[in-house]
Amino acid sequence: MLKQQTILIIEDKKAGEVALSDFLSQHNFHSVTVSHAQRENRQIEQSVDLILLDLDQNDQDSLQQLQYWKSHNPKTPCIVVSSSDNIDAAVAAMKHGAADYLQKPVNSEKLINSVITCLQSVRNIAPHTNPSRLRTSQYGFENIVGQSRAMQEIFEDARRVAQTDSTVLITGESGTGKELIAEALHRNSPRAAEQFVTVNMAAVPEHLVESELFGHTKGSFTGATESRRGRFEAAHHGTLFIDEIGDFKLESQAKLLRVLENHTITPIGSNEDREVDVRVVAATSHHLEKLVEEGRFREDLYYRLNVINLKLPPLRERNEDIALLIDSFLNQICKQVHRERPELSPELQQYLVKHTWPGNVRQLRNCLESMIVLSESGLLTLDDLPDMLRNGDAVYDGIMIPEGIRLEELERRAIQQTLSYNHGNRTHSAKSLGMSVRTLQRKLKAWGIREQANSFSRNGNS
Repeated sequence: MLKQQTILIIEDKKAGEVALSDFLSQHNFHSVTVSHAQRENRQIEQSVDLILLDLDQNDQDSLQQLQYWKSHNPKTPCIVVSSSDNIDAAVAAMKHGAADYLQKPVNSEKLINSVITCLQSVRNIAPHTNPSRLRTSQYGFENIVGQSRAMQEIFEDARRVAQTDSTVLITGESGTGKELIAEALHRNSPRAAEQFVTVNMAAVPEHLVESELFGHTKGSFTGATESRRGRFEAAHHGTLFIDEIGDFKLESQAKLLRVLENHTITPIGSNEDREVDVRVVAATSHHLEKLVEEGRFREDLYYRLNVINLKLPPLRERNEDIALLIDSFLNQICKQVHRERPELSPELQQYLVKHTWPGNVRQLRNCLESMIVLSESGLLTLDDLPDMLRNGDAVYDGIMIPEGIRLEELERRAIQQTLSYNHGNRTHSAKSLGMSVRTLQRKLKAWGIREQANSFSRNGNS
């Protein structure tokens, strides 16, 4: 049996020390408590599994304390807790080795999840740890970067919703992280041990929508050479995430409504109803209320989907998260492409934080990946920005318009940018641009960028 985990609490205030010690004891962790002044006591540098460092000093003193404890315990994860709301301080703490940075007042669930996540990163969790807490720490909302008030409110609402079977509608602009929230809802729900199945309605050809969702029998239509179960059956007892529900064709919406109300499906070509136990989470970047007014979306289906609404804010409305996202993405991308983490010039850092990011979190990540892959230096500057973000582009309502650009060139850039945001999905891009797919294809062919669009499509749909 593994030994009980020991957590070193470094706290100057007695009340805080006692509260933390009691809290950890309730979760079966052993704790040792010291003050900052006692750090020279060699007896406390025993084999601890985690350090919980309370820092309520100026930023420089805090970093010195963190550096000291990390230098003496380099392999031990350290969680920093501070009342400071300085984003730069949080980023600096992470760069100096902190495994996590929590701002006071710290939610108890968030603290224990962070503790378990850090312990799991270096060794197996002891048998006394609650498996449901471990699952939350691995796939929970804490793994979605967002310290802004807007995102914290989303996380709190989502945690409460996760414990229910209520249908959830996640709304927000493209690239805001709707699928991440949907998966976190599933991973923190009683259905977490079952399948999390996804389907993007914008990526499914219209004539295959019903087959994709409800399945079909052999010979039920041309090309149906064998029976196939749909996404609802695949998600039985689990969660089905229906992305871009606003692209769901009107003719099939009544069948989806029936499934949501009766929990039964009928595969194409079959007369047999099959019961399904599925929790549905839907998402859209469209304004469904407007689609209802235009007669393109059933009002009854809208209300059936919109039981719980989680509206994700665009990145431009939570600028305080950008520095943390940059730090997180740099680590992820460099690990993925096997590159050393580069430094960012102050000018580039300032630009990235202040930019409006019409493509939201996805665009920010793609921008960083492009710079890291193409740069030959360990320092990224404004010169490394993708062409679309350079050359003094002006921004109007999220659209970048270079000075003196011709209308045809502006249209071409708008189409390319929309294709990029939608990972090359021409159906979704055409709808976003307010044109037919045929018109979009004709323009791409005229500009000689047809192959580029095809390569986007092969890389995946959104």
